[in-house]
Amino acid sequence: MKTQITRRELIKAGASVTAGLALSGVAPSFAAPSPRPQSIALNLRPQKKALVFIMLDGGNDSFNMLVPTSAPHYREYQQSRSNLALSQQSLLPLSGFTDKQGRTFGLHNSMPEVQALFAQKQLAFVANIAPMITPVSQAAMQNGSAQIPLGLLSHADQFRHWQTSRPHQRINSGWFGYFADALQPNRPVSEIPMNISLAGSNIMQNGAQSSHYSITDKGSVGLIVNEQKTPLNRELLDSFEDLLTADYQNDPFKQSYLALTREAQAQHEVFRSATHNVRVPGSFSDSPLSQQLRQVAQSIQAADALNTPQQTFFLRYIGWDHHDELLNNHAEMLRVLSKALGEFQHALNSMGLTDQVITFTGSDFGRTLTSNGNGTDHGWGGNTLVMGGDIQGGQIFGEYPSLSLDNNPLNAGDGVLIPTTSTDQLYAELAHWFGVQRKQLNALFPNLAHFNNGTSLTGLIRA
Repeated sequence: MKTQITRRELIKAGASVTAGLALSGVAPSFAAPSPRPQSIALNLRPQKKALVFIMLDGGNDSFNMLVPTSAPHYREYQQSRSNLALSQQSLLPLSGFTDKQGRTFGLHNSMPEVQALFAQKQLAFVANIAPMITPVSQAAMQNGSAQIPLGLLSHADQFRHWQTSRPHQRINSGWFGYFADALQPNRPVSEIPMNISLAGSNIMQNGAQSSHYSITDKGSVGLIVNEQKTPLNRELLDSFEDLLTADYQNDPFKQSYLALTREAQAQHEVFRSATHNVRVPGSFSDSPLSQQLRQVAQSIQAADALNTPQQTFFLRYIGWDHHDELLNNHAEMLRVLSKALGEFQHALNSMGLTDQVITFTGSDFGRTLTSNGNGTDHGWGGNTLVMGGDIQGGQIFGEYPSLSLDNNPLNAGDGVLIPTTSTDQLYAELAHWFGVQRKQLNALFPNLAHFNNGTSLTGLIRA
């Protein structure tokens, strides 16, 4: 009897399930993109809080990030991962935590800062998580009845689903955007949006009416000419001011362009003024991620001056698609991530912002347990982390899966693991912490009701 499906069949399963639902008349929106963002009526409790999302873009091999160290479970890991297995002696122990199955765990040795934060109970992991529509079984995968996310194993689709948490649709709005719709419904154009991106355009911070404000690792980028008082610069500034005040009544395109330019310039001047004298304690590495998180800390400290007491931040750390040279590249990138997280949380603690900020990561998908020779291929379930003073740290939430390839009910084929925790469950807990009422979580995350009777990751955040 066949017990697994191949990776090729897994990809095909997504297409067949979508087609079957469309033909049967069940949930026709499952196969069709939403034409435009739909507003959601949320009542958020105003408070000084920030959510920081870091997308590990490409698909983090997170079963080499968080590894079982208890003897029988490490042997399963070692056998499944073959030439990609890390030595047991190299792993950084996560002391003080044993799961319900008696397993202990360690971290990749590139992550000493994350190990320290776990020990300080300011960081926790969520195991085997991914965007999901409903719980999925191996049998349903085999017979084609599983409701799996659109474009499963596809970078573009899974990247989108992590931002929207609506994997039954391809939409261009995300749950951070819905926050802004509720909290800044009539925002003046000169006022900074509460959603700030350090990765340019994104879906997660787009709402039905709201958008985000983009900055770089060096801060806000405006249209101000070098302000040294030279004749040339005065001439350039005069020309620029003339451009902004011009009136092109008979040219709608120029009118629209200038309106956007004026808005961008006004916001830049507000942002620069609010953050100019804010100093972030501690040292930050030269990596782009560390420098971006320094800007995030500066923006959170300036929240009152920006008139944005509640904020969200979107960051991307690109390059995790390790089909080749996994061991060396993964070690280097985990080192950058760990240092950046340690530096950021240290700064927040020093600034008295420990309990006001939660940082969490996502990644397109987990990767196959099996080696392709020198790397791994696209998977589904993976592990992520959550960090902050209000986190019940020092724990692994969700269900860390068996890493055996034999008789594993979560092995969908070729070492692709079926997730056991939905992003909805994590996001619902974070949204409630941010101020969303429990009774409104199902409107924000429409698939939440399919998991554990609609419960989130209870216990993740301190009461």
